Amino acid sequence: MKKKRILVLAAHPDDETLGCGATIAKLSQIGHDVELVTFTNGESARDNSDNLNRNDQLETVCKILGIKNFSFGNFPDNKMDTIPLLEICKFLETKIKSSPDIIFTHHPDCLNIDHSIVYRSTITVFRPQTKNEIEINSFHIPSSTEWNPLGNFKANLYFDVEGYVDKKIQALKCYDKEMRKYPHPRSYDSVMNNLKTNGNEVGLNYCEKFQLIRKVLL
Repeated sequence: MKKKRILVLAAHPDDETLGCGATIAKLSQIGHDVELVTFTNGESARDNSDNLNRNDQLETVCKILGIKNFSFGNFPDNKMDTIPLLEICKFLETKIKSSPDIIFTHHPDCLNIDHSIVYRSTITVFRPQTKNEIEINSFHIPSSTEWNPLGNFKANLYFDVEGYVDKKIQALKCYDKEMRKYPHPRSYDSVMNNLKTNGNEVGLNYCEKFQLIRKVLL
């Protein structure tokens, strides 16, 4: 097996776990190197958010999921559309020391504006150039992706994550105050239901699903 460099680009700390936590744990466990970059602290848009910073949980989350390296930005939470795209792209370029083989990031139709901006910066920085074989996949964030009534998330890539579901739930518990009561889509029961439903779509018990954005075959 050729070791691959996996890059996860998440607008807020917790998006990485909600979107692809079990997949990260699996890819890390089988020997791939996973790096994570987040862009905001996930808190500053809220009232009474002084001294709150969700990035404080990243070290623990990375240990649980097996993420090798992580870094984060300080862009305004839920206001990334107020920052020139060029500035966001330059930030991303400074964080990435080597070209990844596979990227996981947000879907462009996510309701959250930060999610869509991170997607746009991703495809800008990693635009196709000579022999650029980077695979880019978008993930689903519960209570964002499906809450866009005209969203166009179409899953065409499924990762069998049976055996790694507990890692995802364990990591989510680091962000417990972000979780909600069932039947909210960002509840533990709903997350488990989605993993099962995703798996059932392709004859498996548990899956995380993605929309493949671009893959170059040479």
